[in-house]
Amino acid sequence: MIRVMVIDDEPAIRKDMELLMKRQTGFIVVGSCGSVQEARTIIPATQPDLLLLDIELSDGTGFDILQTLDNPCKIIFITAYHDYAIRAIKYGALDYLLKPVDEEELNEALDKVRKAISAVPQPDQLAIARQSLQQGGLQNRIVLRSQQYLQIVCFDEIVYCQSDAGYTTFFLTENRKIVVSKSIKEYEELLPAYFMRPHQSYLVNHHFIDRYHKDGYLVLRQGTEIPVSTRRKDYVIEYLTGVR
Repeated sequence: MIRVMVIDDEPAIRKDMELLMKRQTGFIVVGSCGSVQEARTIIPATQPDLLLLDIELSDGTGFDILQTLDNPCKIIFITAYHDYAIRAIKYGALDYLLKPVDEEELNEALDKVRKAISAVPQPDQLAIARQSLQQGGLQNRIVLRSQQYLQIVCFDEIVYCQSDAGYTTFFLTENRKIVVSKSIKEYEELLPAYFMRPHQSYLVNHHFIDRYHKDGYLVLRQGTEIPVSTRRKDYVIEYLTGVR
């Protein structure tokens, strides 16, 4: 059985989550609480495998709990929709559910836990997410999750991104690349404004653009050619000439 602890400062949310978890096979709720102080006492006593963790608590944040957590465990954040909070979680490549929690989405998240209960978040993931949360979404690094590992990447290392059938390949400096199983649209929302979208399948760091060719493609400094779609041609020209 996977041992679960629910941490949320809203009693109604805690009750709902406990009821939802009772319908799940292979999970058991071993405790629940609503504050950082309570969590720091209950977690060592119950030794959960999974935390269903609210970000904003009455006496701090979920990250305050994780900072002093000794036993490794899987984490799924539960949060009301706040753009900066969701962005912070995504920067760290962490799992989350939005309130009110949808049972189907919960099932999907728990299936991931069943398959990878040992794949606990790494300290760097949590540090990046927490820093981003504290700064209201400002960040200069992102965690990319491939099938084999977590890669911490600075934005300035990303040359361009290319999408293919729901996957996104990040082409980095020094001829490195990493493939992640998320759409390019999600990263368009996370990456800084100096990443431009010349084509539905590409995001390009404009610092690496050498020139735009009138036949409809960008040439990067290392020679890579990036197509520009017909409907984005005017956007690209305006962007490069400083109108945008």
